[in-house]
Order: sequence, then C-alpha cells, then structure tokens
Amino acid sequence: MALRRGQEGQPVKELQRSLNRLGSLLLVDGDFGPWTEAAVVDARLSLNFPSGLEADDDLIAKLATVPEPSPTLTAPGVTFIAREEVSSPGEYRRRFKHPAWPTTNSGITIGIGYDLKFADRDKLESDWARELDRSVIERLAAVSGRAGSHDLLAQVADIEIPLLAAVRVFLDRMLPEHIAKTKAAYPKLDTLPAYRRSALISLVFNRGNDLAGERRSEMKRIRELLDSGDLEPVAEQLEAMIRLWNPQTERGVIERRRREARLWREGFEALLLA
Repeated sequence: MALRRGQEGQPVKELQRSLNRLGSLLLVDGDFGPWTEAAVVDARLSLNFPSGLEADDDLIAKLATVPEPSPTLTAPGVTFIAREEVSSPGEYRRRFKHPAWPTTNSGITIGIGYDLKFADRDKLESDWARELDRSVIERLAAVSGRAGSHDLLAQVADIEIPLLAAVRVFLDRMLPEHIAKTKAAYPKLDTLPAYRRSALISLVFNRGNDLAGERRSEMKRIRELLDSGDLEPVAEQLEAMIRLWNPQTERGVIERRRREARLWREGFEALLLA
C-alpha cells in the first residue's frame, strides 16, 4: 500500500526513519506532511525511481536496504546535529539551499555550514565533485578561499545545493573531523550509546574542543565526569553553559544546549528522532 500526504501512524514513522538514513532530516512524528512528501521526491530521484509524490511498496523496500549513514551517530544522531545547523528540512529549502554570507567574518557558505573561506579549489572539488556539476564548482571556486562580501555572494546566489547533496558532504567531509575532535576532548566517547555521543559531538561541532579557560569550565567538567564514569550529571553541565550567552540575542545556542541536555537524559525518541 502506497503512503501519501495526509496519512499518519506507524507506517509513516517507519518511512521517516528510512528516509533519514538517506539524509532527509525529518522528525519521526508519523505525520506524512509536506516535508515528508518532499523527502519522498528527493529519495525517488536519489534512488533512480520514477518521479512521484508517494512512497509505494518498491520505494519502501529499497529504502529498507539503505545502511546507517554513520556508525558513530546513526541516522538519528546525524539528523539531530544537522537539524541544529539548519533547523529543519523545510528551513534548509527556504534559507540554505542557495549560498549565503552568514557573518562578516565568514566566507560564502553553502550546504550545511560549509564555509568556502576555508576551501581552496582542490578541497572544494574533492568535497563536492560527486554532488555538483563541474561548472557549478568552477563558479564556487571563484569565490572560495576568502572572506565573503555582497559582491561575491551575488556571483553565486542563484546556485542551488540539494538537501541530500548537502547532507552527504556534511557526512563524508565535515562530520569525521568533528567526531575526531570530540574524541580528542572526550576519549570515553566510544563507550557511550549513540544518543549521548550525538549530544557531545553536537557540542563540539558548535563550540570546538578546547577545554581551557573559565568559559570552558563546563566542558572540562564533562571530561572529568566521563573519566570517572559519573554520566548523569553531564546533562547539568550542558545546561550550565547557558550562562555564556545572552538570552535576548543568542536564543538559538541556548536552546541547542537545552536540547543536547535533553538528548543526554532521554534519548532520541524524546526528540522525535527515532
């Protein structure tokens, strides 16, 4: 039986879980709404199925064979961190599918936080050659390796980076570096369940892995707790970091710490990720 927009329930949840192994970044809420439908459209294209809006039996069977995207994070963990970067698949399509210039200190940014300021032509091609046409890479190379500007953004603003392409580069080229940084800060990472690994990798993805200084005291305390095997208080340290940001202007990062703490305590299901 085909699944389509407007349907609800456990079969839709199973579909959403399968779509997230491709990188669809959906909440597993059992509601076949517009973003699940958009994910089905993307999946049909990615898996070489005829175009359409429904998930028929053949597509569902094929999705069931898609492996976990990351053995360290699993699909729920990848979904958690990527959603923290772009908010949701809907927001990605609205705000991030075209190049942006997020801050005066950054370069032109594409995909899920991929800053062209830190990519020369060779790196850009290595990271994106499987996802983007050469002509697109050439255009992006012309604005890479330097700080952004309105003029540079105007040169590439019409380029579109598909969500699944952005997630694949995020998975293959960006996450491994941040997983390694997290392991350097927290050597006990591999002893944790995937949901707790995801909370720490999200933290390091956002803040880096430096543990020195007063502003990093909670991150240092987390390492001490992990080393001693006293795991439950880690969530309190994640929440304690909220002191560092202005609630009027930096609400996003405050809420990120709260979600990481909830993930640590309650697991993926509590955040509709599994």
